[in-house]
Parts: sequence; C-alpha cells; structure tokens
Amino acid sequence: MALSDYQGETIIDSITIKQGKKHFNNLWMPRTVFNDPHGKDAFIIGNGESRIGFDLYSLPQDTYGCNALYRDYEPDYLIVVDQMMYKEILQNEYDQKNTVYTNRNNIKKHGGSTNLIPNNPHKGAGTTAMHIAIHDGHTRLFCIGFDCAEDGPNINVYKDTPCYDKAKSIANLSLWGKQIYALALDHPDVSFVFVDGNLPSDLMYLANCSTISYDQLNTHINTSNETA
Repeated sequence: MALSDYQGETIIDSITIKQGKKHFNNLWMPRTVFNDPHGKDAFIIGNGESRIGFDLYSLPQDTYGCNALYRDYEPDYLIVVDQMMYKEILQNEYDQKNTVYTNRNNIKKHGGSTNLIPNNPHKGAGTTAMHIAIHDGHTRLFCIGFDCAEDGPNINVYKDTPCYDKAKSIANLSLWGKQIYALALDHPDVSFVFVDGNLPSDLMYLANCSTISYDQLNTHINTSNETA
C-alpha cells in the first residue's frame, strides 16, 4: 500500500510589524513520522462510554487514540489537540517514548518531542485521528468509542478527571458527529465502520459508513489473526 507523498509543510512561525505592515515569518516543518500501515484496517479509539468493557489490548497494530487514552492504553499513535491535555502529556514525558501528533500552536508554545498533524483539518481529536489514518493509507477505519448522536450529558470515559469536564456538564456531542460526517463525505473510497456507538442518523445514510457489534469486531480480529 503506497504511503502519502506528504513531506512536510510551511507554517507561520511568527509575525513582525515593520513600518506598519505585517510580515509573516515562515518555518518549514518536515514530516517526522513515516508510518508503514500493515493493511487497509486502522483502529480509531475515541473515549465514549460505549467502549467500556472492550479489551483494547485485543486490537492488532495500527491503532490511533485520542487524548487521555494514554492513561490506560498506549496506542501506536496518540492525537492531542487540547492545550491542557497536551501539557499533561509533556509533564508525564509520554512523548519521549511514544508517537504523539498535535497542532502547531501546541508545539510552538510548549515544545515537546511531538509531531505536526499533517494537513491539519482543525477538528477534534477523534476526527483528526481518522484524518491521519487516511493520510497514512488506510482505507477501512474501525471506530471505537464514538458516541456523538446529539448534545447531552457528558459520556466521556474520563469525565471528572484532570483536563475534562464534570459529569454533570452538557457535552456538544453533535459537533463531533458533524465533523465525522464531513470527513466521510470527503472520502467516499474509505469505509468508516462504527462499533456500537451512538451516532447521528445522517451518518448512516452514507454508503461508506456502517455499524457492527463488538462481537463482530472480535470475530473480524480473530479471523484476521488466523489468516495473517
């Protein structure tokens, strides 16, 4: 499977004012991660409560996780866009031995041994994780822990913990659903397979989106292991 030909990108490093005019100082950020996908499948791990009880360690390689997931499980690639969450990652030195993607603002403000999100879609961590998996050449994404049908009570696994809202807060879940819908619409050649999530009905009208149960996911994983 051919990898993306992306080699890096130019970002605005700073802005100076000279004689009343803005001057943009650019910085070339080379590609620093050359992922080698082991097949068309990637596993995108969100932090919705629908994944509680599923053994993440049963997943094969090519796992892309979001935010505080690293507290309990180390995915192959961790995606962090929230600034407070990013600072926690650096404080725990998780970035020193693991592959972490973040945005240019976090890298500029806080440094770290992290990697620039390629062609950043400027979306939430879950949608960005899907974006990176597609960028790496995966054409079937198994999406775990994505519960974004409508706004409502906070159903994040990490609610009431540092960097996360309280359990009693109202979460803007529908925003994430709209972001995923737009991404799926832009990539009709990629299959989005949602595992037992609570999803917007509009998403299921797309031909490249489907749902399966955790039993079906386990069967798929076991079958893949047997034929590997």
